[in-house]
Amino acid sequence: MEIVEAIVLAVIQGLTEFLPVSSSGHLVMAQHWFGQFSEKNLLYDVMLHMATVTAILLYFWQDLLTLGKGYFGLPTEQGSMFQGCERQTIHFILLASIPTAIMGLGIQSIGFSTLAQPLFVGAMFLVTGGILWMIRGGTSARRAKEMRPWDAIVIGLIQGVAVLPGISRSGSTIAGGLFLGLDRELSARFSLLISIPAIVGATLLEVMKVFGQAHESISTYVLGMAVAALVGYWSIGVILRLVRHNHFYLFSYYLWPLGISIIFWGVFKS
Repeated sequence: MEIVEAIVLAVIQGLTEFLPVSSSGHLVMAQHWFGQFSEKNLLYDVMLHMATVTAILLYFWQDLLTLGKGYFGLPTEQGSMFQGCERQTIHFILLASIPTAIMGLGIQSIGFSTLAQPLFVGAMFLVTGGILWMIRGGTSARRAKEMRPWDAIVIGLIQGVAVLPGISRSGSTIAGGLFLGLDRELSARFSLLISIPAIVGATLLEVMKVFGQAHESISTYVLGMAVAALVGYWSIGVILRLVRHNHFYLFSYYLWPLGISIIFWGVFKS
């Protein structure tokens, strides 16, 4: 893999992991366009996902510190929306991870190469655009203390389905929270927090499958992960502002022409 390709893929990962446009779909298409789609590149993909986990940890360190302290009964500082319901929130993060794992493993058993085809990815981009469009103008009010176990289960199920390339994990889970009546900020933050165990688990599975096939230099991985982490940190701030101001749906105008273009490209390519 060339350095330029590695940087391009890292920027795509950092931007699209949190923006509601599907990082997996963009990485799949980027690798098709580079003409080097392979299992070897899948290992680089999952390393980039780990870099975006680092971005989440850095961005939400105050929330995570509050959750950790509160869980063990230690005094916490003011400012986190999870203050006063730390144990409940951690339990809900773990609860959401169960259906995510079940759905994700079930879908992945179909085979990534089967799903990573332009026609399928293009169609899923159209679906994601439709999901984002449906939540425009909605109002939500329930705060963290008012979350129910059912909320975590439903959002976890949605996150599992988002394994499909072209379905945005952040877009679909935030939309799910809004459909359930959760506060906008809470929907976004809970979506990003439950992504941590999901991404880490998926990364470990992929590393075990393809680690022995990797032949890239360590410097390529380090550079790519650094770029993805920096871009990802920036894009987290962008997505939180968009959700707060109800501009989340605007990404539909990007996803629909993108999906249609990919479908046409896939048809003529075949």
